[in-house]
Amino acid sequence: MKIVVPVDGSIIATNALKFAITMAKAYGDQIRLINIQPSHQILGESTIREASALLEEERVLYSSKIRVGTPALEIITEAKEKDVRCIVMGSRGNGNGSSGKLGSVSQATLAMAPCPIMFIPS
Repeated sequence: MKIVVPVDGSIIATNALKFAITMAKAYGDQIRLINIQPSHQILGESTIREASALLEEERVLYSSKIRVGTPALEIITEAKEKDVRCIVMGSRGNGNGSSGKLGSVSQATLAMAPCPIMFIPS
């Protein structure tokens, strides 16, 4: 099974990844790192590299992908893949599109989720 973990370089995304690592170790799952960029994949390379380093240090199997598009839609596209257990993500990311407890991407992802989501609070 896979755990989808969107990363954007924020502290809360790193905390979500750390929690997903604990889950992956407990269940024997693989982590699917994703980063979404508005225009060019190259913009997400350093974020994926940092997250990958943590996974390699923890010896957790993973794959990674940088997608271009609307964040919530791209997260949902990944979550619809075969064998996805859940999405683990921060309740808020680098953006500031919401004044509630969930950021705008988190709210939109929740509204369309094809699988369980675990939000890690800030």
